Order: sequence, then C-alpha cells, then structure tokens
Amino acid sequence: MIRSATRLARRGVLALPVVAAVLALSACSGGGGADTGGTPTPGSSAAPTKVGVVLAGPRNDKAFYQSYLDGVQAVAAKEGMTVSVVDNVNSPQAAIDALTNLAADNQLIIAGGSSLVSAGNTVAPQFPDVTFVMSGVVQTGIPNLHTYATKQGVPAYVAGVVAAQESASGSIGYVGGTDIPPNSQSSIDFAAGAKSVKPEIKVASVTVGSLSDAAKAKEATAAQIANGADVIYAFQDAGLPGVLDAVKESGKTVKVFNPTTDRCDESPALIGYAFQDTRVMVVHILEDYKADQLPAQPRFYALDDPTVQALKLCPGNEKYQAVVTETTNKINSGAITMPQGG
Repeated sequence: MIRSATRLARRGVLALPVVAAVLALSACSGGGGADTGGTPTPGSSAAPTKVGVVLAGPRNDKAFYQSYLDGVQAVAAKEGMTVSVVDNVNSPQAAIDALTNLAADNQLIIAGGSSLVSAGNTVAPQFPDVTFVMSGVVQTGIPNLHTYATKQGVPAYVAGVVAAQESASGSIGYVGGTDIPPNSQSSIDFAAGAKSVKPEIKVASVTVGSLSDAAKAKEATAAQIANGADVIYAFQDAGLPGVLDAVKESGKTVKVFNPTTDRCDESPALIGYAFQDTRVMVVHILEDYKADQLPAQPRFYALDDPTVQALKLCPGNEKYQAVVTETTNKINSGAITMPQGG
C-alpha cells in the first residue's frame, strides 16, 4: 500500500512496548477461510512498523480480547513492531474516536469485536493509506477494509449435540453477551445442535447486554437453572464467573460451556469450551499483509482448521469425545448443514 509521507499528530493513544517473552504461536499454513486470494496492495510487502489495536472489551478478560491482543503482541515481538492499544471500547462514538486516533499514527489497525465494524466502515475511507482489519463482516467496496473472523456458531452446534446427551432434565439454556452476530450465531446453532439429537428438548436463550458483567450473567443463569436448565452455554468472557457462581449457589448439578479459552480449572461445572486461537488468526493477517494478499472478501474460520477453532472438552468429559469428533467431521464434510447462525 502506498503510504502517506505526512502523518497526523498522535492523539493521546498510549503505545505499549512489546516484551520479548510472548506466547508461542502454532505453526499454521492455510487457514480454512472462504477466500484465500486477495487484492494486491503495492508497497506493503513488509511488516508494518506500527500497529494499532482496538478491543471492544477489556484486554485481560481471559477470553477473546486477551487472546486477540496476545496474538498481535507475539507477532509484533517477532517483527519488531510497536503496538498501541485502546480497550474497553463500548460505544459507537468511542469506537469511531479510537479508530480515528490510532489511524493517525499507525499503518495497520486491527479491531477485535464485531461491535466495532460500523465504526470501521465509517473511519477506513477517511484514511486510505491505513489498512483496517475487523473481526466482523465489513461494508464492501472499501479497498483498505478487510474481515478476518471465526464462525462462532459452528462449535456451538457441536456443544448443543453434547448438551442434549448430557441433559437429564430435558431443558438447557444459553446466556449470551452483547447483541452481535457471533452471539446470535451461537444461540441459534447451540439450539439446533441440541434439537438434532432431541427435537423435544427445551432451550431457553437470553442476551444480557454484556460479555463482562458478572452480576447480569449470574442473574440470568440463576433464572434458567430455576426453570430446570441443567446444561448452559455461557457466551461470556469476563462475565463467566457470574455464571459459575450461580451454578455453585444453586446446589444443583449443572454443566457449562464457555467460549474461546480453556477455563476448565475455574469450576467443576465446566464441561467444555468453544476454543478460538485468535493469535493464529492474527499471524495470518500479518502474513497476508506482507504478501499483498489481504482478501477482498471476508476470510472466515470454522472447524476445518482446529488450530484456530474447535469444540474442546474439559478433563473428565472424555466420554463425549467421539460425539464431538463425529459431529465436527460431519460439519466439515457438509453432511450437516448449519442453520442461518452458522
């Protein structure tokens, strides 16, 4: 990409030094995305020296946002880049401000969180010499704006299959975070997976409006448990402790799935998680940037690349591994068609 000779002045964004000790990245070729080709961008065949990161939630959530930032910092350490971060961006105007400020002094902006997409559509055309990569589907026709995202509903479908077999009450629940596509996808597909095993199973679903509010997550979980749910898919990041507290206080045997990271040691109630390694996805972003091959169409990841996404079980639940493997294989082969949420 042709870079401007003059940069706008930095607008108060803190540059974080990248430490040498970082998480090791999985070696991964390919990526399971729908579009491996891209639009060449003259002049971008080297790693950017400055990368801005915008996160819709806290950088230490032990889930999606922390993993996303870990990925950027690991690549940055290898390539000698400077990383500037703005996290907890939770309003449309704050998202526009964060992207605008970072674009003033960075060559590449990577935004973690589907709620940031609208701001990306607005800000990217104003900075044609800056590359923007979002974790949700962006507006078409903006050449410097790209999508790299996981289809989070797909592992949720597998979790639904397991949940239907685990449930003794015939009632399961879903406690969602914010009203974003990954949340709706996961809710739809979790229910679909369960009903593929037991069409009569009851599935309660609620979106509490936050991925990080443990109190709201606890209240919603307690209500579902009171109504008979004995397996719950908690689409929660920093809010997960609230879900686990509700389970513990209920005194009932309730199993919980969580997204993104292995948190099995936090509670015996955890049965598995919809693993995502966004660090690997970030590696692909930088590889494609350097090769002038950032995709013109969204690049999606699902279960076809297990280094990026998979449904994983917590220790003690190995009896369901054959079910997980079989369902995953059927999804990847096309024998199972995802509903609209996939």
